[in-house]
Amino acid sequence: MTVLESVVWWTTAVLVVYYLAYNVLYILLVARAGRAITSELAWPATLTRDLTFANPLSPGVSVLVPAHNEEVGILAAVTALLDLRYPTVEIVVADDGSSDRTAQILTDAFDMTDIDLAADDRVAQEGATFATLRSRSHPGLVLVRKASVGRRSDAVNAALRVATQELVCMIDADSLLESDALLHVVQPFIDDDRVVAAGGVVLPSNGSRVHRGRIVSTRIPRSLVVRTQVLEYLRAFLVGRSGWSSMNGLLIISGAFGLFRREVVVELGGLDPTSLAEDADLVVGIHRMMRDRGEDFRVVFQPEPVCWTEVPATLDVLAKQRKRWSQGLGELLWKYRKMIGNPRYRTLGVLTLPYFLLFEFIGPFIEVAGLAIVVTGFLSGTLPWQMAAMYAGASVLLAALGSLAAVLVEEVSFSRYPRRRDVLSLVTTALLEPFWFHFLHSWWRAVGIVRALRGAESGWGVMTRAGHAEE
Repeated sequence: MTVLESVVWWTTAVLVVYYLAYNVLYILLVARAGRAITSELAWPATLTRDLTFANPLSPGVSVLVPAHNEEVGILAAVTALLDLRYPTVEIVVADDGSSDRTAQILTDAFDMTDIDLAADDRVAQEGATFATLRSRSHPGLVLVRKASVGRRSDAVNAALRVATQELVCMIDADSLLESDALLHVVQPFIDDDRVVAAGGVVLPSNGSRVHRGRIVSTRIPRSLVVRTQVLEYLRAFLVGRSGWSSMNGLLIISGAFGLFRREVVVELGGLDPTSLAEDADLVVGIHRMMRDRGEDFRVVFQPEPVCWTEVPATLDVLAKQRKRWSQGLGELLWKYRKMIGNPRYRTLGVLTLPYFLLFEFIGPFIEVAGLAIVVTGFLSGTLPWQMAAMYAGASVLLAALGSLAAVLVEEVSFSRYPRRRDVLSLVTTALLEPFWFHFLHSWWRAVGIVRALRGAESGWGVMTRAGHAEE
């Protein structure tokens, strides 16, 4: 064996071990998630939710909705929020310098009028607020109009400053909550006063039918790009977040659907306006603050309530989104680098953060470089076919099995996609994804992390909304 053959062989062997470690850990997360979801569903909760709905003492919720050029879906989103089944709901929409008709649509539809609102100065805000309005027809609906600084977090902070309820729910302007979603996600706060944050499931709404701001029929879209994202979301929420939550090591609650104790968020000063990963930054910040204080707390994930959101329909928009997400992850890991491996921060410090460092931060570079080395070695004859086959099995086949496990958890536990053709579509997508999307996604992630290492600036980004098909 020549020196070149030896280098290629050992490099491939290291890659095989790396992929085996990643997929074994993922399978363990699947097992943890499956057990957590089974335990959650074992107790019928309908009566409990009915009692929460009927109880006027249930904690009030302020729903914070940052909106930037959301004229296509803002009316449906707010209509759905007004129909939520929960005793006390305040809706605060922060129009972040929209150049379209977002604010005008809300003003006309809900008879908004100017009003002075007290703002909590403990929460930072960069873009100045130039108008606050309240609906005459729905007094619980508030609109904050502010100048944009290109950051979603600043819009959330503007809404947080005027929110008045004990709990705050952060969602995206294109999101549609199921009618009982708040009842599900508030319940942990009622059952356990240690709970400071809770997240729910977020799934793509593309292809589904909507009536009065509510999903009435779910469909798996024909677009392979969108179908692949459905699969990703199932893996991330039903497996990843359920698994980490069961160990109180949850790193992220999606900005599209998360519930927090308002006072805890305010004590942190709101969302970090400089962070691209503001949702994860908030959760990790809560972990650090509570551990440093020595307080007992829980950050939980609820696998049943769903928030439906429109996802990118083209590779170009998806690439920009994923580069931004990865840049945010890089910035997050640097900001909280002293927590990585630190037993003071329990599961988050010794398991979650090292996992994200090894597989989400370093992983994209290993995957891109590894694929180039293995393909070049195999085509040039310097890498035996047996080693190439082991690489393919560890990287491709196990990845497909992980995706199939996520589909199985979804169908056995919730069956949100009842049509057989939709399930078969997800299975087919799981088998295809490793051959086209996996390494493309790794490249985008690597680019985003390089941007983080360079300290490059980035803002909201632009996503063209198609809106939801109304019935």
